[in-house]
Amino acid sequence: MKKNIFLKELKRKDVTNKYVQWMNDQKVMKYSDQRLRKHTINNIIKYVDDRRKSKKEFLYGIYLKNYKNVEHIGNIKLCRINFKDGHGDISYFIGNKDCWGKNYCTKAISEIIKIAKNKFKLKKLEAGCNELNVASEKVLKKNNFKKEGILRSHLSFNSKRYNSHLYGLILK
Repeated sequence: MKKNIFLKELKRKDVTNKYVQWMNDQKVMKYSDQRLRKHTINNIIKYVDDRRKSKKEFLYGIYLKNYKNVEHIGNIKLCRINFKDGHGDISYFIGNKDCWGKNYCTKAISEIIKIAKNKFKLKKLEAGCNELNVASEKVLKKNNFKKEGILRSHLSFNSKRYNSHLYGLILK
């Protein structure tokens, strides 16, 4: 059975109870600053609506399609876009834990690269992650992002200080 990943800009109708559960799941949000917040349908709808109004932040759902159905499995965001200098940041997560370790995030990043390059004409993408987030570093490296720096003792996690690893990709 062939499974395809595609991205779709999120709308308020895409905010479901399952989505709220992901945002409140400590394992899913383990390395995100979202782990410190309590999420509700209403505040996520507001967040999605605000991204839709923005000219510099775009929130996409990561969807898994097979021969029978389409399932929203996570999100990827293109944000902090600087159109003058041609760069932006990405952040991402796979909320459906059954989809972890199956290269879906790698494919989603590949798709957001195409959007950044073709739709927004960006020349560079950046991403950062907690030094403990090995999975995030792997998907960035699989998409040819290169480590550009380390912000020492930049993040607080479980009452300890950790480095933030910064990655960049020049879009050709």
